[in-house]
Amino acid sequence: MILLLCFGCGIAIFTCFSTLLEQILCVKGYTNDFAGLCGALFIVFGVVGAFLLGLFVDKTKKFTEVTKINMCLAALACIAFALVSQMKHQNFAIAAASSLFGFFGFSIYPVAMELSVECSYPIGEATSAGLIFISGQVQSIVYIILFQLMTKQMAEAPDVTCALGDNSLLSWRVPNMVMAAILSVGVCVFVVFFHTEYKRLKAEASVTQGADSKLNDDIDNVVETE
Repeated sequence: MILLLCFGCGIAIFTCFSTLLEQILCVKGYTNDFAGLCGALFIVFGVVGAFLLGLFVDKTKKFTEVTKINMCLAALACIAFALVSQMKHQNFAIAAASSLFGFFGFSIYPVAMELSVECSYPIGEATSAGLIFISGQVQSIVYIILFQLMTKQMAEAPDVTCALGDNSLLSWRVPNMVMAAILSVGVCVFVVFFHTEYKRLKAEASVTQGADSKLNDDIDNVVETE
């Protein structure tokens, strides 16, 4: 349940980030092209991080430790983005924060899915992974609506690059901070309260050990017969 809610929260925040990125940045004078670049960096670095993280976890089997560490770093990157995105002319800092957010946050998706399988075994893989995905999508709908309600109309914004309309002068300062706070709380709950044994690995080890014991017994019987 903790993994379902906390990692679902992480998926929801990542969805909100990619969905609202252009609206958050255009108010501070950043172009749509730059917002697209930040979104691309978020995804590309996430894919690279997932590849490297997958190799490490495949060798060490440290699913819980890796997930906790990366979620903490992702929360820090989200806080950094929430701060620098409210400043003007900080292209490099915003791009770096987006890249780090993707590298540490988006990359733990496959590891967390494996962790869900380990802690929910013998429940099917599709069931455990599907529940986390549904949890993330439901929470993302709630958060996106909540964040949009938290925006405030600005009196003036001379550098705004948003498309003309009623939503072109909205301040995203409060939603940004709340987004970082929600992710931070979710990470803290996960780090403190989530503890599990790797049930699937233990079951596979037991089966392997039983097969080895049976093989040794068969060999001993053959030797005694001869």
